[in-house]
Amino acid sequence: MKIRLLTKEDLPQRVEWMNNSAVYKTMHFTPPISLEKTLEWHTKNQNNASRCDVAFEDDNGHLVAMGGLTNIDYSVRKAEFYIFVNPARQREGIGSKATYLLCKYGFDVLQLHKIYLYTNATNQGARKTYEKIGFTLEGTHRSEMVCNEVYEDRLYYGLLSNELDKDCFPLDFSGWNGIILDKRVIAGRDITLVRDDSYPNGGGVKARKSAYYERHMRTEGYNACVTTGGIQSNHNRAIALMCAKNGWRCHIVYHGSGQRFEAEKGNALLVRKSGATYEFVEASQIGPAMDSAMNRLAAEGLKPMYIHGGGHDLPGGIALVESVRKLKEKCDAQGYRPDYIFHASGTGSTQAGIAVGLDLVGWSDVKLIGISVARQKERGTQVIEDFANLLAEHYGIDKDYRGCIDFNTDYLCGGYEQFTPEMAEFLDNVMKSTGLVFDTTYSGKALYGMCDYINKNDIHAKVMFWHTGGLMNLMK
Repeated sequence: MKIRLLTKEDLPQRVEWMNNSAVYKTMHFTPPISLEKTLEWHTKNQNNASRCDVAFEDDNGHLVAMGGLTNIDYSVRKAEFYIFVNPARQREGIGSKATYLLCKYGFDVLQLHKIYLYTNATNQGARKTYEKIGFTLEGTHRSEMVCNEVYEDRLYYGLLSNELDKDCFPLDFSGWNGIILDKRVIAGRDITLVRDDSYPNGGGVKARKSAYYERHMRTEGYNACVTTGGIQSNHNRAIALMCAKNGWRCHIVYHGSGQRFEAEKGNALLVRKSGATYEFVEASQIGPAMDSAMNRLAAEGLKPMYIHGGGHDLPGGIALVESVRKLKEKCDAQGYRPDYIFHASGTGSTQAGIAVGLDLVGWSDVKLIGISVARQKERGTQVIEDFANLLAEHYGIDKDYRGCIDFNTDYLCGGYEQFTPEMAEFLDNVMKSTGLVFDTTYSGKALYGMCDYINKNDIHAKVMFWHTGGLMNLMK
């Protein structure tokens, strides 16, 4: 069974199922449900960060169930669960598997701490399913509902992330373990997107990198790490949650205001709730502070790993090289080959990894353009070239990347986290027309730069945009 996001094409089937008494008699809504209103509901909620509505397909690609997580509260990392199965295929065990997959998605991808739900006391089949998955009955709302003119109790169930058997069976979220491709019209251009914004463990390319750090730390026997980044660093969030998942110690050296860190949400909030420890220093003191933290952890008998900011180490670079291998396989299957790839370029490990990956898969002629989100051209280019050469040596590629990196600094807007009103308006319009979420710090700055670049240079080739994430930066 596969879980994927609900689409407009699913809505006629959704309406048909919801108007079936086998569904609505146990759900908290009153028929009839119209397609027109459902279309309005879907359009209204496409950019709603407080809910995630999904569909389930069997191995033959047939829709078998729909559900979602609503009232998502990231301040406490909880959400309300709902699900309903195709009325013609009930009692086939679909509900149990779909419930498990949606809970696993909530915990592994959305990084929730708790999932809760309500069900009628007389709905014995649903109660058995929920209890089998691991839900605990936490309370009873007496005479809360009226069903067939009879009052019924409404039951409240809850499931914590550590109570779900994560190894029951694997999560297949539209190819989440590899590459998700999406085609959209953006600013009048046909753009193919790599949707790393939908990657598990919080989303974004930093979550992709964290999976490789996790593998490396396990292999080498590390049980702690020290890293660094800015107040709203996606890297810090991904590493902190990865460590929390494994019960490892994580210490973060921040450059920025501690007062701002404690006040903001987004990535900062998730780090605060992850159990990581942290400190705040001036940029010039990051190195000494990280060295000191490494020594403290070692003195406690731990084996800490030193992780450079932004994932600028071999595991972080390898994550992107290997993702290009998966991208090539996906594109070959679809008969597609890009002429240009654009992406947000920060510390440089992402651009270096993609550059080496392109050479490794025989796509050396694909034009890779990194849009800088902070660094000036000379320094940024040098860092990317050096890291690409390190990765090339690791993979046995005989190539010097000096002079081969296109690091575009035309859209800095003054530096990190800086943007113009024109850029913000452009991204708002893109979100309204596509349902895609972009922030003004990373992916949005790069998207704006890409669209301006291809218009100025009158490019009509096949363009790909690597969406590296950034949702949490919109929620600060």
